[in-house]
Amino acid sequence: MSRSIQLAAVLALLGSLTACKDESLVNDSDTKQGNSPPVADAGSEVTQTADFPVLLNGGGSFDPEGTALSYAWVLDSAPAGSSLPVNDPALLGSAVAPSFSADIDGTYVASLVVTDADGLSSPPDYVVITIVAGQAPVANAGPDQLGREGDAVSLDGGRSFDPTGRSLSYAWVLQSAPPRSALTAMTDPSSVVSGFTPDVGGIYIASLVVNNGVVGSSPDTAVIRVSSADPQPPTALAGEDFTGEDCSALSLDGSGSFDPNGEPLIYQWSLQEKPVGSTATNSSFGDRSAVNTTFYPDVAGEYLLSLAVNDGTSWSTPDLLILNATERVANTPPVVEAGVAQSVAGGDAECTASGYSYICGTCDDQTFLLGETATVSDADGDPLTLRWTLVSGDGTIVDPTSMATSVRLEGAAPITLGACEDNNYELQLSATDCTGATTSDLVTYTISCCGVAAAAAR
Repeated sequence: MSRSIQLAAVLALLGSLTACKDESLVNDSDTKQGNSPPVADAGSEVTQTADFPVLLNGGGSFDPEGTALSYAWVLDSAPAGSSLPVNDPALLGSAVAPSFSADIDGTYVASLVVTDADGLSSPPDYVVITIVAGQAPVANAGPDQLGREGDAVSLDGGRSFDPTGRSLSYAWVLQSAPPRSALTAMTDPSSVVSGFTPDVGGIYIASLVVNNGVVGSSPDTAVIRVSSADPQPPTALAGEDFTGEDCSALSLDGSGSFDPNGEPLIYQWSLQEKPVGSTATNSSFGDRSAVNTTFYPDVAGEYLLSLAVNDGTSWSTPDLLILNATERVANTPPVVEAGVAQSVAGGDAECTASGYSYICGTCDDQTFLLGETATVSDADGDPLTLRWTLVSGDGTIVDPTSMATSVRLEGAAPITLGACEDNNYELQLSATDCTGATTSDLVTYTISCCGVAAAAAR
């Protein structure tokens, strides 16, 4: 229910209660000559958590004649599901400032009527109390255990607790069992101590949730690894779903995997699904066959990973793990040095007279090695995408995406007969990290080309 609808309902309730009580309280016997009725003040609206008692205060009530007052509090309404008694004077009593403990979140309404020494009573005054859940209790299903097929397993949730000391109820669930198991529930699921008798070997996971009467805890689990004398397939455990930053090597742990016959395991991690725009593959794992490895998500989004284990005879059912990758908060751009400038003599080019000037040809193409003196680094350890670009001049780069490659530079020419011209070619090396940050640097290669008469050209 929205806040506005809830408030409207409360106001309507207050109006009906006031009308009813006014009609019942105001009569001829209540009015005595020379005496005015007292005024009840139930205090200001209260909003708090259920972690501590609700304190009410009628201390603002008064009698115009100054006589002593008696107080009568009543809880007029409580949220659905509350076990507190409504319209029972015994709950709040006759104190100036009573208290009560809310047993569920929601809206409560209390009313106060005060009576003076002459027996004249006030109309009721109301206070609205809004309760929110507050601190949740903490479940503790106990430590992980080792067991044997056919032997009873006992789990103790006695270390669960409520931060405010409220009593707890318990709810045990057999969250998962080996595929061949017929078990679906635990014994005494509502007791502090519960358990089960494993019917096959493998991994069982028990879950406990505790409730303090207002709010439930997050579940806590216990893993029970049950050995068996009968040949059984292994069970893979890839770990809990988790969130981590993209463009980072995130740790994975498959050490919870188990073979009920005690055989050594072979591990295989796989990428099942990736977000749009990702180029991640199985090579994004640090080591697919390691029990503990890493995965490198290259963009933000949801990745579905799996782990399967083999005991030398059979493979387990793959266990799935969801990795939610968020944008990496901090990043240092790559550092790029395109290398040392180079110069070569390109030889001669023929020049022929054309009126008062010369038309010159070009020198031979020249091939240079790229990347020999170039350096690229990234402080974050990101894999980098490299690209060489010919910014000025003509030529062809053999492999623009490789640090070490070669370039064939073309078109070097003199200006006129008898002159040597330096022809400059600018090459740019760019490095882009996982986040998309790009750094570039330029290097200049120079070809000197001299103009000679056509007959003298070599």
